[in-house]
Amino acid sequence: MKRYHSELERTKRSHQLHLRLGHSSRLPINCACEFQAGRFRKRKPLGCGRSRCLLCHFEKIFGILSVHDRVRKMRFVDSLNDYCRENKNRES
Repeated sequence: MKRYHSELERTKRSHQLHLRLGHSSRLPINCACEFQAGRFRKRKPLGCGRSRCLLCHFEKIFGILSVHDRVRKMRFVDSLNDYCRENKNRES
């Protein structure tokens, strides 16, 4: 239950995106996903479902870092620079 509540906002946004882009006509929605917001909890709303698809997962195939990985890399470089500065000051 905790995971469901922590991911609720993301789930709502994904479902709204699917409804806007997937069913963009003015006709009434006649789709099973209309009342199934949880369907998009663990997958992309416009993805095909294949893990090696170049259109949906180009960042994974070509090695483009995610935002989380870029932040982690920047923190590592900053901590390494701080460590080197401290050791340089100790030697002086």
